[in-house]
Amino acid sequence: MRDILKLVFSQQFQAEYQILSTDNGFDALETVKRFKPELVILDILLPQMNGLQLIQKLQAAQLLEYTRIIIISALGFREIVQQALEAGASDFLVKPFKLEALVERSKSILL
Repeated sequence: MRDILKLVFSQQFQAEYQILSTDNGFDALETVKRFKPELVILDILLPQMNGLQLIQKLQAAQLLEYTRIIIISALGFREIVQQALEAGASDFLVKPFKLEALVERSKSILL
């Protein structure tokens, strides 16, 4: 899924944005700290640190001032969605979803 999203976002946004990806929560945290991206798309289920923990660490480091988070996850339980939004996520899409929907939501945040 990460490779597909990177390809789609590279095609849609490469002229305006650098597209980065990581394969675990710890590396995602370090990448956000280093690059301060405008948008992060992440899953709840990540190796080494789950998505909710990552959002909490970004919030504690005051990095959500610069960065918006879209969560994509098969865990669409109301409690999970509510926890993610309360922690600081800007949006939440439940898998499966249409890539066009994610691109449009990303555009509404970025542009």
